[in-house]
Amino acid sequence: MNHYDYVERSKSFFSSDIANISSELNYIINNSSFLVLGGAGSIGQALVKEIFKRSPNKLHVIDISENNLVELVRDIGGY
Repeated sequence: MNHYDYVERSKSFFSSDIANISSELNYIINNSSFLVLGGAGSIGQALVKEIFKRSPNKLHVIDISENNLVELVRDIGGY
């Protein structure tokens, strides 16, 4: 079961919009630095993963949960 099954849709509402601006989005992210506060929470992790897969210039993540932060780093391939 994928996460779209819970909301009874087959794809993201934004997938076509993101695809249309993907090259511009990649350029902006490649040339930008990011600081994500609360990055190990559920929304923060989703944001960090989206930014990370587009190769940002810099990405700093802060969270009060060291264990969740370590898991996030492992998820994105930092270990």
